[in-house]
Amino acid sequence: METLVNEPDSLSEFYKPDWVESKQSFDEKSNESSNRGSVWRRLTDDQFHFYSSDSLLGIGLLVGAGAATANTDLDNQIHKHFQASVRNASSDDWFEFLHANKELGNGVYSLPVMGALWIVNEQMDGPPAFEAVGLWGERSLRGFVVGGPPLLALQHLTGGSRPNETNEGSEWHSFRDNNGVSGHAFMSSLPFITAAKMTDNPWQKTLWYAGSTIGPLSRLNDSAHYPSQIGMGWGLAFIAASAVTQTDTGKRGWSLKSQADGLAMQYRW
Repeated sequence: METLVNEPDSLSEFYKPDWVESKQSFDEKSNESSNRGSVWRRLTDDQFHFYSSDSLLGIGLLVGAGAATANTDLDNQIHKHFQASVRNASSDDWFEFLHANKELGNGVYSLPVMGALWIVNEQMDGPPAFEAVGLWGERSLRGFVVGGPPLLALQHLTGGSRPNETNEGSEWHSFRDNNGVSGHAFMSSLPFITAAKMTDNPWQKTLWYAGSTIGPLSRLNDSAHYPSQIGMGWGLAFIAASAVTQTDTGKRGWSLKSQADGLAMQYRW
């Protein structure tokens, strides 16, 4: 697999964060944002980008990797290894920490927060940090709108079950169950991935992506989902956030490209 990376023009550009920027530069971005069109236009463009060839290729590879893991013993082996490592640790600190972060994936709490931040930002003027948080709420909620229906569809199409729920483990049996993709992994990782895509600072980006794994790991910790189900939830959130980012900026960040001699990983600045 080939990696295609567009280099930044300078080191200062590479380390320039989007979350902490001058008022002038943020006002320029705000003016661009106001010219993006109506909310309905943005939501429509999100759908267009989610079902683009780039996204569908990513979804296809995600489903293929999930199928290869779920329908073999690999899923169960990873699950057992993780459980043994956490449960046999010298203290319960890791178990308790991961268990406590389950609520990061509870849409009952997160969706109203995203919506409130979006609405307040639309109705009020504020400093750059305030507008950045409002934009984060908007993009996160739009990511849920575009990624939620495919998530529900894949949950039923895969028909996977939770650990210790059936004798067939994580094997796929369409419409027999609805746990083949982790909804908590999707919901808990989406806001963090969205934040990561809103900054060019590599350290901030790394921290946000690291944070996006906490909620999904809580599901593995609680034996609520198999690794394949968690990975597909995270991957779907990444694709949804990429589609929303492309609507607003014209860039996807990391994406897969099909070429004559195989696949290439591409990053667009």
